[in-house]
Amino acid sequence: MSLNIPFKGIISIILRNHFVFMNKELKHLNLTEGQVPCLVALSKEEQLTQDDLARMFHIDKGTIARSIQKLEDKKMVRRVQDPVNRRRYILYLTEKGENIIPEILDAEKKWEDTIFKDFSEEERSFLVDGVESLAKNSLEISKRE
Repeated sequence: MSLNIPFKGIISIILRNHFVFMNKELKHLNLTEGQVPCLVALSKEEQLTQDDLARMFHIDKGTIARSIQKLEDKKMVRRVQDPVNRRRYILYLTEKGENIIPEILDAEKKWEDTIFKDFSEEERSFLVDGVESLAKNSLEISKRE
């Protein structure tokens, strides 16, 4: 079946449906789609700052600051002043934040298993590698402008 729409439309469909899926799967946690990547990143890497997250996700610092503030309000993240640079704050998951990571990762796995259900492991890997290259190329375009 051909959707007969431009490539960016296809990507948009995938992203919108991922958004809807994750919101449904994680609704009981009262998390937004923008907060989930922050939690996952903090679970994988220690001593990240808001600036680190903004660079990692290629979004503005204000957006990250709002997401982190909401996660702090929900007692999932805490900020600790950096002893070396008192203007910076290092972010840590709280116990509550750490406890929901497996559920988030399970939901992400469920999503990926569903959308890749008709793919072999080789096809899946090839597509993921190709999309990563597309993302890198698109970032290079943004840097030039």
